[in-house]
Amino acid sequence: MSWLSKLADWMQQVFLPWGVWGLAPAAFFDSSFLSLAGGVDVWLISLCVHNSAQAPLYVAVATLGSVAGASVLYLTVRKLGDVFVQQRVPSGRLAYVRQRVERFGSWALFAACVTPPPTPFKLFIIAAGLLQHSFQKFVLVLFAGRALRYGIEGWLAARYGTQTWQWLLRIGPWVAAAMLLAVVVTILALKLRRPSPPAAR
Repeated sequence: MSWLSKLADWMQQVFLPWGVWGLAPAAFFDSSFLSLAGGVDVWLISLCVHNSAQAPLYVAVATLGSVAGASVLYLTVRKLGDVFVQQRVPSGRLAYVRQRVERFGSWALFAACVTPPPTPFKLFIIAAGLLQHSFQKFVLVLFAGRALRYGIEGWLAARYGTQTWQWLLRIGPWVAAAMLLAVVVTILALKLRRPSPPAAR
C-alpha cells in the first residue's frame, strides 16, 4: 500500500466523521499558518468518495476555506512586511518566488494555486503581500485556481471513487505539469501580443 493510500485511510478513520465541519478549518489553516502537506486534498477526495452527492459542497467549502486562510496570511504579510518573514521564511527561496510574482503577477499566483506540493504555495502568498499585490485580484485568482484544482479532484472522486487514489499516483503529476505548462504558454502568448513601445526618435 502506498503512503498516499495509507494517509487516505487514516484521514477517513479519524477525520471523516467530522465531514464538512472538519474540512473548512483544515483548508483555512493549511493556507495560512500551518501546513498539512496535501492533507486537504486527501480529505476532500475522501469525503467525495464517501458521499459523491455532496461533492459540489465539499469543493466549495475547501475553496472558500483556502482563500480565507490565504487572505489572512496575505494581509498579515502586507501589514508587517519583512518583520514577519525574516525569522520564518528562507530568504533564498522567497527571493526566487518574489521574482516570479514580480514578473508574471497574477499568473504566477494562479499556477501556484493549481499545482500540487511541493509547489511552495505559501511563498507565493507571502511574495504577493510583500509586493502589495492588488487584494481584489489576489482573491479572484486564488478563488479561480483553488476552485479548478479542488473541482477536478472532487469530480474525479465522485465519478471514479477509490480509483482516484491510483489515478493521482500514476498520472496526477503529469496532469499538474500539463496545467502548469498551459499557464506558462498563456503568459507568453499574452506578452507576445502586447504592442511594442514606440521607438524613441
